[in-house]
Amino acid sequence: MRRLPALTLVSTALLIGLVSPVLPVQAQTSAYQVVDRTRATTSAVQVQVAPGRATSISFSQTDETIAYILLADASRVVYSTDTELETGRAKTIFLRVIQPLRFPGATTTPVTNLMVQTVDARGQNWLYTFDIVHSSNPRYVGVQILPAIVRSQADPAVGNLNLTLDNIRTGLSIAIMQGYTSIDDPVVVKVRQLLELMRTENMTVSEAAHSVGIPLEVLSELGRLSQEDQPAIPIRGVSNEEILS
Repeated sequence: MRRLPALTLVSTALLIGLVSPVLPVQAQTSAYQVVDRTRATTSAVQVQVAPGRATSISFSQTDETIAYILLADASRVVYSTDTELETGRAKTIFLRVIQPLRFPGATTTPVTNLMVQTVDARGQNWLYTFDIVHSSNPRYVGVQILPAIVRSQADPAVGNLNLTLDNIRTGLSIAIMQGYTSIDDPVVVKVRQLLELMRTENMTVSEAAHSVGIPLEVLSELGRLSQEDQPAIPIRGVSNEEILS
């Protein structure tokens, strides 16, 4: 993200630090649904799949490896992993839609579930349930499981600004539309992931910033931009839905 006029969004050194992946290379897209481990182990996570596309479920941001997988209805979806489960190093599941099959005695359902058991570095087991939903236009290309977040009581004041989802989103939209940064910039990717965590996981700014690895100072500049550089006409080309998706 390059410098904004009259604003110092990030220095060259800070940008280099932000580009260094806190999330893996495959996660450098805003289309990944990021889910806190606490929610993922206490409620079912919806995963949308589509014909001709692969959908991933990744535990690469945790210290967990995949130990066991059970797909309740294998008549329309198949799965594979990034390495054999027997190696104890599998971190990602890939789902693909297939032509419907018929298995004698087996039952089918429009929305099946995928049970995944993992084991962490301390030997503790975790059980996840994913609801597999077929869609012609899925919103996400995959799911990223994040470590459990230690919830904070409140966000600290940053640059005398009260950072909220709305003013960060507005500042990001202005920065993109004014050409201060490109929509596929690694910093933009992280900000969009932060917005998704705040929206879906009810995280505070600090919690979400820590999860995706972005300094609060960057968010402060976006919040300041939303106050100082509101466009006189509606922003075109990038909708709020696109910023969050």
